[in-house]
Amino acid sequence: MTAPHAWTPAEGSLREILQKYPEPLNALASGEVPAIVLRRAFNPDHCVGLIERLYERGLVYDPRPTEDNEKSNRPVYVGPAFVRYSADPDKLFTYAADTHELFKSLFNGYDNPVKIFYEMLSCLAAPDKRVMTAREPDGRLYGPAVFRAYYADRGHGPHFDSVPKRQKLFNYQVSRFEHQFAGVMCFQNSENKGENGEPFLYNCPWTPAVQEYITAGTFNQYVAEQGIPRTQIQLEPGDLYFFFSENIHEVPPVVGEKPRIVLAAFFGMSPDDDEIFVWS
Repeated sequence: MTAPHAWTPAEGSLREILQKYPEPLNALASGEVPAIVLRRAFNPDHCVGLIERLYERGLVYDPRPTEDNEKSNRPVYVGPAFVRYSADPDKLFTYAADTHELFKSLFNGYDNPVKIFYEMLSCLAAPDKRVMTAREPDGRLYGPAVFRAYYADRGHGPHFDSVPKRQKLFNYQVSRFEHQFAGVMCFQNSENKGENGEPFLYNCPWTPAVQEYITAGTFNQYVAEQGIPRTQIQLEPGDLYFFFSENIHEVPPVVGEKPRIVLAAFFGMSPDDDEIFVWS
C-alpha cells in the first residue's frame, strides 16, 4: 500500500493565491491543488443574521421537535437544485425566477453573499472570462446559487458532479463546458466538528472503473490501496472555497441537532469559451 502524498489547498489573500497560481481554476482542474480557500470572504456576523432571517421566513426549519412540528432531518434547499428539477425545465426555471426575486430582498441590511461569491470567482478567473448566471438562449436564467441546510445523518457519499458526464443532460446550456467546478460558502457548522459534515476531496477524477468501487461500497479501500491523496476542507462561517467537482468528493453525515448551512453553486468553464456560467 502506498502512502498518499500531501495534497494541500491554496489559501491566503486573492493576491497571494494568484501570485502562486496565476491560473487557479486550471490548477484545480489539473489536480495541482484540491481547493482554493478564501477565509472570511463573507462577514461571519452577517452569517448569523441571515440564518435568523432564513428561520424567520420559514425557509429553513428548527429540527428540534416542538408542539407545532415533528422532528425531521430532511435537507432543505433555498433555491433550485439543478439535479432535482432538471427533468422538468418549466419547474426548474420557474423556481429559478422565484429565487432571483427572493434574493432581491433576502439580504437587505447585510452584505450580499451571492454577489461576493461571483466577485471572488471573477477575481480567480482569467481576465478574458466573464462570470455570469447561467442562461438559456431564450433568456431563461438558472438559479444564481442555493442555500443548503443539512440535518442529522444527512450528507453525500463519494460522488462527482458534471452535467455532461454524470447527468448527460445535453439539452441544457450548462452541459457545453469542458470543466465543471463548485463553490461553497459556510454559514453555520453542525455542533460536532471533525469528519462529520465537513467535505473530503479526492485527487481522483471519475471514471467508469472508479464508479464500480463507489457502487460496490469499496471506494475507501480503493483509495487506500492506490495511495490516492485526499484532503478535508474545514470551514468557519464566512469562509468560501472552490473545487473541481469532477473529482470524487463526499460530505460525511451531520451529527447533532444543529444543521450545517452553506451557500453553494456550480460553475462551468472551457478554455475556448469567454463565458463562465454559474448555476445552482
